Amino acid sequence: MDTGSSQGPLTAEEHAALAAAVRRAEAGTSGEIRLLMVTDPLVRHPFYALMWAALVALILPWPLAFLTTLDVPELLAAQAAAFALFGALLLATPLGRLLVPRAAAEEAARAAALDHFLALGMHGTRGRTGVLILVAPAERIVEVVADQAIHSRVGTQAWQGVCAAVLQGAREGRLADGLAAGVEAAGQILRAHLPAADDNSNELPDRVLVI
Repeated sequence: MDTGSSQGPLTAEEHAALAAAVRRAEAGTSGEIRLLMVTDPLVRHPFYALMWAALVALILPWPLAFLTTLDVPELLAAQAAAFALFGALLLATPLGRLLVPRAAAEEAARAAALDHFLALGMHGTRGRTGVLILVAPAERIVEVVADQAIHSRVGTQAWQGVCAAVLQGAREGRLADGLAAGVEAAGQILRAHLPAADDNSNELPDRVLVI
């Protein structure tokens, strides 16, 4: 799985700086942090594009029936044309992605984070101390998955500050700075609850993985 070589929206210098930030955050803790950036859309939008096109097509005949003298075959033709035109517009332009429900994107991000956590072997650290920070810049979504050793101590609410730090940087056009701040926040949580062991080897790569 860990074969990604694309730099995505980050420069080579930012990749190097973030790898260094991960190493600093892991100093003094047995926790392991990985950064994963998903550049492709989390939700494939054709389903929602066609759903919205169908909704427009269903609503359109009613005002036409009251405001025009079109007969039933003409109304049906207008309905079909509206579905085809609006559907094509949503499929061919970024507008379709904007109509994807936020809840659907967040659910997809959570599922993707869990899948990648397992696919990257993060559940295989000796102390079950892995923490994955997934960021989807296009959707402005951040998800954190923490393994059993740290999750049992802090739960899910502890990671809200990590997500907020990354999102603030992304909103301000400073994605790399936001990621670095999120990594540092995660490191503070790990150091507070999982101090470094005597043999504190680095079990996971520090570089950002872009897919």
